[in-house]
Amino acid sequence: MQFVRTWFGIFSVDDGKINSCDLYQKDVKSLAGRLQEIPEVLECNEVCGIDIRSLAKDWGFIASENEYDELFREVNIEYAMMQVTASGSDEHILIRFIDALDDLDKNTNALSERLKELYDLHFPELRLKGEPLARFISRHGVRNNISNWNIEDEKILERARNSSGMELPEPWGTSIIGLAASIAGLYDNKNRISLDIEEYMNNHLPNLSAVAGAHIGARLLGIVGSSKKLASMPSSTIQVLGAEKALFKHLRGNAPSPKHGVIFQHPLVKESPWWLRGKISRALAAKISIAVRIDYYSGTFDEDIAKDLYRKVDELHKKYPKPRRKRK
Repeated sequence: MQFVRTWFGIFSVDDGKINSCDLYQKDVKSLAGRLQEIPEVLECNEVCGIDIRSLAKDWGFIASENEYDELFREVNIEYAMMQVTASGSDEHILIRFIDALDDLDKNTNALSERLKELYDLHFPELRLKGEPLARFISRHGVRNNISNWNIEDEKILERARNSSGMELPEPWGTSIIGLAASIAGLYDNKNRISLDIEEYMNNHLPNLSAVAGAHIGARLLGIVGSSKKLASMPSSTIQVLGAEKALFKHLRGNAPSPKHGVIFQHPLVKESPWWLRGKISRALAAKISIAVRIDYYSGTFDEDIAKDLYRKVDELHKKYPKPRRKRK
């Protein structure tokens, strides 16, 4: 005796004949859930040479072939929706947060520049910008309220008293303080998301985070879409991720081959002499390739990967203290 599974029930077959059928509950979500567990039953079109549409009607699962088609359609739609939901992962959330962080970077930088232009009209001697300026204004306001400023730095107070800036009418001063508070809130969100990204990377992809840094590792994932895809890539591809425009120019013969993409932001590359950046980028990309594969396939942390990288970089610095002379 053998059992043949279909999407609506299990048939018991003996000597090429159907003995019985255990029908499932005729509920769309329940049937779609069973398909998730055993999706290969969709490949079963007949049992003992009999079409399963006819069997579903003969065994009382449905009353007509039209009902079969409609129910089968609804089950497949529900199954597809379950598959889409199941395909989502924490990495998809991580990638969206990386995009959100980029947007916050762009917006806070633009608004901070505008805030500085406005406040410089009022207090040009302050000489703050970016996040410190936004927090200063949101906390202390304009020079009209110097007596209420709780600041220990006498130099700032002295500059405020003798400032050459213009006095701000009440509505404008209130608006600038409100703008500064909004920008400070954006910086708070940006810092919070940045910490969340670091925490996720350190917990879920510790080797990649240790080698590339949490944010560079997350950006690499954002470019390729998942740790699975990143783990399948050769180090030569990882090395130039994020430099696609330069790579295409090179392929068209309009530019030299790029030596690095996103990984240029890594301190080992960015802070090294120009003649070592290509070599260090190759070493870094090779270690990233190893690190993400260990993270994806085993999930164990190997501190030697990062140590080997720094050892290799030290060797390169000692071996090439100066740029090579070009051959004539």
